[in-house]
Amino acid sequence: MSKPITTRLDEDVVQAIDNAVACGVAPNRGAIISRAVREWLSHHSEEAIKDSYRKRYEAIDPDDEELIAKLGTLSAMISIDGNR
Repeated sequence: MSKPITTRLDEDVVQAIDNAVACGVAPNRGAIISRAVREWLSHHSEEAIKDSYRKRYEAIDPDDEELIAKLGTLSAMISIDGNR
């Protein structure tokens, strides 16, 4: 069962929605907004966010490994220089 909600949109957004309805993209404003919200939720649901993090942090980026090595070298140089 669907539940009606009230929202305010900028005039240009409403005009774009009305143009889409006029072109036959959807039967009415509500259908376009419902589709947009469902699509947004599919990309921003808790599970989608978890998947995004898993994909991003599963493997170390080769550039990250190089950066870690450079930071290690710099740290060693600073330590050696500080002991002089």
